[in-house]
Amino acid sequence: MTPQKFMATYLRLDEDGDQVLQQLPCPFLGADHYCSIYDVRPKACAEYPHTDRPKIYQIAEITLKNTAICPAAFEVVEQMKKEIK
Repeated sequence: MTPQKFMATYLRLDEDGDQVLQQLPCPFLGADHYCSIYDVRPKACAEYPHTDRPKIYQIAEITLKNTAICPAAFEVVEQMKKEIK
């Protein structure tokens, strides 16, 4: 599948203008809770929750949104808060 076809089929623009999945949970999440396209998953999925980026401050808004749904992102932000204090 081409990237354009993937975007047209599975993504939409959210209120912030970000491309997000049209449906949740992910349509590629199997009944066993494993990704059915793991070996060819999009880069955004492979890098999720994006907490290992050298310049994480550049995606601060997305990281804060992710804390509500991703325990790993929540823990990273909590550790950052402790280090700042």
